[in-house]
Amino acid sequence: MNRFALPNILPDCAPVLPEFQRHFSGWPLGMGSVEAVAGLLPGLFLLSEENPGCRSAAMGMALWGMQAYPLANAMPQWGIKAVNLGLKADPALARLMVAASKLEHPEEGEATDTWYELARQDDRGLILRFLAAVLADPARGPGWLGRVWQDLIHMGRPEIPKAALDLVRWTGDTLPLKTRMEAEFALHCLEPDEALETIEGLDPNVWGLWRAYAAGEALLRMGRRGEAKAALAGLWQAIPWHVNLTLKVHDIFRPAPLADSADTGDAAILVYSWNKADLLADTLDSLLKSDIGAAKVFALNNGSTDHTARVLAEAVQRFGADRMHVETLPINVGAPGARNWLLSLPEVRAVKWAAFLDDDIVLPEDWLLRLLGPVKGRDDIGAVGCRITAARPPYGLQSADYNLFPTPPAETAPGALPNRVLVYDNCAGALDSGLFTYSRPCLSVSGCCHLVNLRSIERTGGFDLRYTPSQFDDLDRDLRASLNGTPALYVGGLAIRHVQHSSLAKSRTAGQIGQVMGNKLKLDTKYSDEELARLARENRDLLWTDLTEKSRFLMDRLGLTRRG
Repeated sequence: MNRFALPNILPDCAPVLPEFQRHFSGWPLGMGSVEAVAGLLPGLFLLSEENPGCRSAAMGMALWGMQAYPLANAMPQWGIKAVNLGLKADPALARLMVAASKLEHPEEGEATDTWYELARQDDRGLILRFLAAVLADPARGPGWLGRVWQDLIHMGRPEIPKAALDLVRWTGDTLPLKTRMEAEFALHCLEPDEALETIEGLDPNVWGLWRAYAAGEALLRMGRRGEAKAALAGLWQAIPWHVNLTLKVHDIFRPAPLADSADTGDAAILVYSWNKADLLADTLDSLLKSDIGAAKVFALNNGSTDHTARVLAEAVQRFGADRMHVETLPINVGAPGARNWLLSLPEVRAVKWAAFLDDDIVLPEDWLLRLLGPVKGRDDIGAVGCRITAARPPYGLQSADYNLFPTPPAETAPGALPNRVLVYDNCAGALDSGLFTYSRPCLSVSGCCHLVNLRSIERTGGFDLRYTPSQFDDLDRDLRASLNGTPALYVGGLAIRHVQHSSLAKSRTAGQIGQVMGNKLKLDTKYSDEELARLARENRDLLWTDLTEKSRFLMDRLGLTRRG
């Protein structure tokens, strides 16, 4: 029995409708953020006046938005619009929507700037004093909580978001919001068995969709896949239009294959480093503990002046000289040059896949098997990547799959810098709620931990030295591979913990920011309008085809009849 079965209040809706493809070019990019959901709702409600399918999707998306992002500005209003459209909401849910719609939300200004500055510090006392001041107003407090909530969870100090929930002066009408946020806190900050108990305590008549999703995710984390499958399959039957959920549930029924240890002979593991000896030591330690089978390791000391040489020498002793080789350069040649140097080694050129690793990551035991498995016997994939998260709980997301916005490159305004390569970063900075644990073809993947197809490299060339010292060189390589007919593949069921963020996020000085902007300018002016239009078109078609096939599979397996 599925104890997370949903109240049957939503009308059936097809997973993919012609109207979705006709009117929402960005639909297949995903719905894993509040911004994505909020961007689709106006068009769906407009189309719902004449199209029953869009009406059903509008009601479902509004209900999901209200339950998944209950403190987001405007989400309660969309819920009320859904009720006016015919959604048979429970009276308690309808009252909550009305109460939440009246909450005040902070505008950008001095107070929010102060918060952003405090959030970067580690002064618990100052943070709590600020929260006590802004959360005390019953009308404004919940709106402020919505503004700071994700930052509070990201801090990795559970006592602070827990204290924030108690600092808000909840009223009788808004008290259900507190229980909902307590469940979200539990999902991200507690062990999954503890979280499941809190999630199960939510009122299904008020929080049914999100309750089923969060329970399914907690069960997956506990290894109870059968129960998770029941909860998430029931949810999919209610909201089959949800792209991320469709992809996630598909992968639960048809998991991405694992490679055999014998397949590891097709791969070489490449790592380069500059003056991050201690982080590199931890990375190599996790690599040694992982199952790399017959794959050999090739490391490049990229002109380091710290004790990187000693770290690498000790690693060779641990791996064995027959399994690990070290190259040493007298100067730092940058990331593109380091990658190309390693790719030029004869033993690397002899294999099919080069696995590039950043020097500040933590690898799970089966990382290589999970990357190699989905591409076994395939030559049509240029790169394979995975989900990148923070290194410490609650594991905030840094990257998932990258795709192009399906729009032609915009003309550059006079005096402005061009912004022609419009990449949709669908998750960076979000909490890892599990909505990106799917696999699908895409435009690009993170270079933090990814496989590159050496046959694709032979056709497109290596990494462009113009992006030295770093930033956008891996994206540029993936763009060239896609133009050559070998797009990337994202395997989101694999998570790699990344100690530091991207070079873009770490840029602080004017010189560093200028370097990144300069590389972005190189990227934006490298490709013609025709090439970018073709990339956007082919990327869009790839996503739609993948989504349609997986939706059809789930329809054949599950149908749309919800079971209690």
